[in-house]
Amino acid sequence: MNQDRLKLLLKLYTDNVSTKEELEELFFLIKNSESEQQLKEMIVDAANEVETENILSQKKWDEVWNNIKNETTQASRKKLPLLFIKRFTAAASLAILVGVVIFFMVNKKRESKTEIVKRGELKIDIKPGGNKAVLTLADGSTIILDTAKNGYLINQNNTKIIKLTSGLLSYKKADTNDGKVLFNTITTPRGGQYQIELPDGTVVWLNAESSLQFPTIFIGKERRVELKGEAYFEVAKNASMPFHVAVNNTDVTVLGTNFNIMSYPDEENISTTLLEGNINLTTNGVTKNLQPGKQADVNRNTNNIEIHSVNIKQAIAWKNGEFRFKQTGIKAVMRQVARWYDVAVEYQTNSTNQYYTASLPRMQNVSAL
Repeated sequence: MNQDRLKLLLKLYTDNVSTKEELEELFFLIKNSESEQQLKEMIVDAANEVETENILSQKKWDEVWNNIKNETTQASRKKLPLLFIKRFTAAASLAILVGVVIFFMVNKKRESKTEIVKRGELKIDIKPGGNKAVLTLADGSTIILDTAKNGYLINQNNTKIIKLTSGLLSYKKADTNDGKVLFNTITTPRGGQYQIELPDGTVVWLNAESSLQFPTIFIGKERRVELKGEAYFEVAKNASMPFHVAVNNTDVTVLGTNFNIMSYPDEENISTTLLEGNINLTTNGVTKNLQPGKQADVNRNTNNIEIHSVNIKQAIAWKNGEFRFKQTGIKAVMRQVARWYDVAVEYQTNSTNQYYTASLPRMQNVSAL
């Protein structure tokens, strides 16, 4: 094996400047390598030349190496004749190893925005979203909540509207009212979120690019609000006055419970996830009951309702300040990124979807993401 040539090809690979011919030569040398340990050492040396830190313990290294070989062996047995299994497994596992090692080592190096900017990958960093919203009053006037002073804001039909220091907008109903119902709407932009306490004590977290229309006081036999976008609800219990959320052509009915609704127009389904309590969903004349730990997906095109188990932490990760993905397609990932960082995403490939599993804080710049 030509060690100097292989080191050069590995260096070009880590710098992402390999030509097609150089990549073919690199994998030809890997495939025909007779010394697995020597090759592993050379890969580490090549990756270290980009000034990375020590990234894997010997135990972790062995786990990665063994997993690659095991996974590749199983895959190859399904697809290749027995005669080719041994040669394919060795070549493929070593080829994959190049990417795995360099992935771990190079990504450890990228610790700050400064490094990314220096490498020319991101010229202008983007800050995460925050507590931003606009309150539209019954007369059409508006209050920009992210710039409004904390404390008392205005009175709507004997209901005091107060902005608290925690980023919560609170509606405090008076003991008496004239029976007149006024409607307010709170709207978050892309890159915004807000929390509101409704007049009945129900608390709602609004995600980015969402709106909630609600009365300044609940009277009559039911409590009814209208949602666009995504929100998490902790509904105050009142058995004599059910709480309704109208979203598109779907009605969600509850007495007192915790649940999340996602109804963005660029998502295929309207998804309702129940954490506690009991809710009914009605769409197109069909009603389904939802139990805790379940999610109901209403297809926008067919109005069909499908109920299935769901990862609760993933469904409400945004409310807890996280991005949480589990085998999530890149386009679904980037829809969340676009709404939170207020960016447009452009795809320049027609390749198959890529899937990601990760848990990341939302309150960091897009470069860290």
